[in-house]
Amino acid sequence: MSVTSRLQNQPFFYGWVIVVVGAILTFLGTGFYSYSRGVFLPSLAEELADGSRFQIAMGFSVAAVTTALLAPFVGRILDRGSPKKIIMIGIGVVGVSYLLLAGTSTLWQFYIVVGIGMGIGMTCMGNLAWHRTIISWFDHWRGRAIALGVLGASLAGVAMPPLVTNLVEWIGWRYTFVLFAATTVVTLVPLVIIFLKDRPQEIGEIRDGHRYVEANPKEQTAEASEERVWIWQELIRLPAFWSIAIMFGSMGCVYSATMLHLFGHVEDIGLPGSDAAYVLSVTALFAALGKPVVGWMADAFGSRLTIWTALVSQGIALTVLAYADSFLMAAAGGCLYGFGYSGMSPLRTFALSVTVGNRSFANANGVLRIVELPLVLAASPLAGFIHDTTGSYQLAFLILAGLMAASCVGPFLIRAGGARERARLSDVKTAA
Repeated sequence: MSVTSRLQNQPFFYGWVIVVVGAILTFLGTGFYSYSRGVFLPSLAEELADGSRFQIAMGFSVAAVTTALLAPFVGRILDRGSPKKIIMIGIGVVGVSYLLLAGTSTLWQFYIVVGIGMGIGMTCMGNLAWHRTIISWFDHWRGRAIALGVLGASLAGVAMPPLVTNLVEWIGWRYTFVLFAATTVVTLVPLVIIFLKDRPQEIGEIRDGHRYVEANPKEQTAEASEERVWIWQELIRLPAFWSIAIMFGSMGCVYSATMLHLFGHVEDIGLPGSDAAYVLSVTALFAALGKPVVGWMADAFGSRLTIWTALVSQGIALTVLAYADSFLMAAAGGCLYGFGYSGMSPLRTFALSVTVGNRSFANANGVLRIVELPLVLAASPLAGFIHDTTGSYQLAFLILAGLMAASCVGPFLIRAGGARERARLSDVKTAA
């Protein structure tokens, strides 16, 4: 029996194993990094920066610069080579960075470790690499596949805030970083080595799987754009590319600022740290619940309607958070914001892959990081500066809400993609 025949007789498509690997990568990678840093922020500010949250936030902005500068180069490597090898490098760098963070005693050391070490590590093991892998495995199911892959980060968001809050109280923030290092390396190295396959051709498969493609011949509408090779000069002349950059750069900067400062904001309105941790957890819970919904919406209706849903939800939620004065109000804002940003990562990948295709996806994704950088760079330090100046995050959250409202223009300039657009293209092809 041939390899193809054996794969067709398997009860599942191996691409879903890749999705599970991606989910675990996001849980231990993006989830640890993003959802815990707000909990660490007060301790880091007090010990390393004389209480200045702005100065600590600047360290994470330096990491964003490092990521953006590296992303185009890493993206080209990912399109031509092995994402698996890049991810392994990232795991090693992140593990070492956590250990170095545990020994940090000055602000400049913190900037070097977070800004350079974590910036490099997260570029290599983060969504730039494994999104490239998932796009190689999925076409018609790309929305749901990406959404389920990033589900790990949201599940980490549910678990990490209360867990890290307790760990910092029990063993201190330094030993918590040591624990992060050990967990990341010991879990991810064997997982990636054994289960991650860069492309379906490695095991005789095709995108979406032989079984699905043969069972749904009417859905197969080959597009030249899927195999087109883009260079950066062409990308920056593409209106859809700039629309994606503005929309998701805005969402990214809002996410970065909110995840870093929401814990402190909830404490500032008079609630204990345990309540602040639970607000972060319910935010992540609704992000986890929203991801399958967003993935289904993208595959069924395309990116435009789904992106508008995400932007409006985030804008309303940020306004609620700005005026929150109780646990219930903060939790309600967190739930709505979680649902809104559940679509940030999968919709960004969906919209970009529909625009530039499969062949140059990672390269385009890398260039996109550069374009998004000014927005991502500004938000967290600005929110920290507003807090240091006014003693409150209220104005910061209102500014972020306004940014979401302005971004609602963006979906008009991009392709929708999804089943409806494929059906339309198929009807046009049949009529011709």
